[in-house]
Amino acid sequence: MKMLSAVLHQRMRPRAWWLLPAVALLLGGIGWGVYAIYQKREQRYRHQIESSLQAVNQLQLRAASDWRARRQSEAAALSQDSLFAQAVARWRAAGSPGGEALLRERLRILVEQQRYTAAYLVDTQGRLLIDSEGVATGGLPGPEQEALQRALAQAQPEIVELHRDPSFAFPVLGLLAPLFDDSTPLGAVWLVIDARTALFPLLETWPDHSSTTESVLVQREGDAVVTLSPLRLRGEEREPLRLPLAEHGRDPMALAAEGVRGAFYASDYRGQDVLAVASAAPDAPWLLVSKIDVAEAFTDAQRREWLMLSLFVSLGLLSLGSAVVLWQWRAWRRERALKGELERNLRWLENAQKAASVGYFLYDAGDEAFIMSRMASTIFGLPADGRMTLRQWVSMLHPDERAQTLQIHGRAMAQRTLLRTQYRIRRAGDAQERWIEVWGEYSQASDTEPLLMTGTVQDITERKQTEEQLTRYRTALEAQVRLDPLTQVANRLALDEAVTHEWSRALREGAALALLMIDVDHFKAYNDYYGHVAGDQCLQRVTVALSSVLGRAGDLLARYGGEEFAVLLPGADAPSALSVALRLEEAVRALALEHRGSECCGNVTVSMGVASLQPAQYAGGDGQARAGVDAAQALFQQADAALYTAKQTGRNRVVLYGADCMAALHPSEWAPLTPARFQ
Repeated sequence: MKMLSAVLHQRMRPRAWWLLPAVALLLGGIGWGVYAIYQKREQRYRHQIESSLQAVNQLQLRAASDWRARRQSEAAALSQDSLFAQAVARWRAAGSPGGEALLRERLRILVEQQRYTAAYLVDTQGRLLIDSEGVATGGLPGPEQEALQRALAQAQPEIVELHRDPSFAFPVLGLLAPLFDDSTPLGAVWLVIDARTALFPLLETWPDHSSTTESVLVQREGDAVVTLSPLRLRGEEREPLRLPLAEHGRDPMALAAEGVRGAFYASDYRGQDVLAVASAAPDAPWLLVSKIDVAEAFTDAQRREWLMLSLFVSLGLLSLGSAVVLWQWRAWRRERALKGELERNLRWLENAQKAASVGYFLYDAGDEAFIMSRMASTIFGLPADGRMTLRQWVSMLHPDERAQTLQIHGRAMAQRTLLRTQYRIRRAGDAQERWIEVWGEYSQASDTEPLLMTGTVQDITERKQTEEQLTRYRTALEAQVRLDPLTQVANRLALDEAVTHEWSRALREGAALALLMIDVDHFKAYNDYYGHVAGDQCLQRVTVALSSVLGRAGDLLARYGGEEFAVLLPGADAPSALSVALRLEEAVRALALEHRGSECCGNVTVSMGVASLQPAQYAGGDGQARAGVDAAQALFQQADAALYTAKQTGRNRVVLYGADCMAALHPSEWAPLTPARFQ
């Protein structure tokens, strides 16, 4: 038995020696495989953290850049508003309270509806004139004064970048929108923005609640980098942080100022190792630096991964099968954690959509259905189930624009072009009429796959309401521009426009066009004797008397300048125009306004020059009839010549221009006068 045991022992020994290396090799392979998996997972997690930080940085940078570009566009639109500039010019020239009220109303719209902190009207020297509340005093600060001169020289808005000024208790970004009347500079509108409420909140949006994340706007100034926005991790410190590049070369803000872009690792102003991302804002001197502490970003993940590795090794010694089961369990837990993080990010994205009133959607042409985000469903007034059929969408289109909207979408789908359109809908839930703006892009993986469209939808109802209010404001300004403020009849601009229109119509129809030039006799003497206030009242009463005679559609009474008026009579030949002139003369005479300074009569009288012609007879040298005020100069010259004759022959009379009728008519000749006499 002992021999048999020895033989068996000798036979089994070689097998034991071969088994130990095999087990060691197996365990080594398992350990190497686990370590390789750990390295791969760590690298992937690091890449995810870097990509997430880059995405946040780009989102914040885009929000800040879009905000800045939108403010510049608003300033450019203000500079291009010719009606506003004309209103400013009229107010500066006349100083009427009504004109000032209109200008203050426009400044109030900028402050209340476009969210500016303050809006001032300044002259070309930088002196403050008015703001939305009334008269303003003082002048522009130094940077704004320099920006004003550049804006007036280049005829385009200038932006004053983020800075601090003793006049304000907050960081300021300013815009100077120059105003011109034709080519004459009038001044500018100074738009002031509080960066704390308008810009800095755009940098505070993060997908999680990390305690060491922060984003900051910086700018290089010589051999140093200076923060433009507050640093959250500095606590209550509100002064900008200035870092000399030579002393803080490893700080992420210093590296960004030196030209480093993208994701990188550095040591910040607190001495902490951080993962940072730096990007440059387009068309702006800003740099945006977003960072997070490396310890917070990776320590927990590394601890979890090392624990997983130790568990794998320990359990691998006991059982390969148990190790595989444990690895699967850990992978499942990791996946669940990633899903939870993804859900948090999606909730953050939904909150960002709500803040911007922007929703996202996907349209599947095969199923004829929309898959929408929660915000998109809210915009269309649908339940938050994320689905809308094509039929539902068509039914919500406004009836007045349904055919045009369907045509625009159909053309973009057929040509595979980008889609950008605005249209009205009647929301499904409450039947409210809303304006929306849609951006979309079509794609198709292959000819066998369905056509897809991805895009965004935004509720722009408030913007449209603001545009309508501005249109009403512009209409009111346009009416003021064409009205004489003293007599409340048409001014010279309105007369020129009417002459242009009526000349073209008379040219087409072969009709006549008549013009009466009226001058109040010895009006300077009236002003000298009775005073300018009485003179203004005299002109107003004369205007009322003249207006009472003109009742035919198309007839226009305009103040030509000073005490001179003009009457445009479309379709009137010489006898008809003369008849109207005599009635006008009689209406003024009937006022019986005392005029002791007159050399021709004891009451206020007028002298008139009458001219009537056929526009078709006044053609250019090439045989083509001219049009507009240029062609009508002959009419003005004839009427003015007749008025000159009336004044030279003693005033208080009517003169008709013409070879057969160049005679001055005194009031004593009116009674026997008939139109047949001039035929």
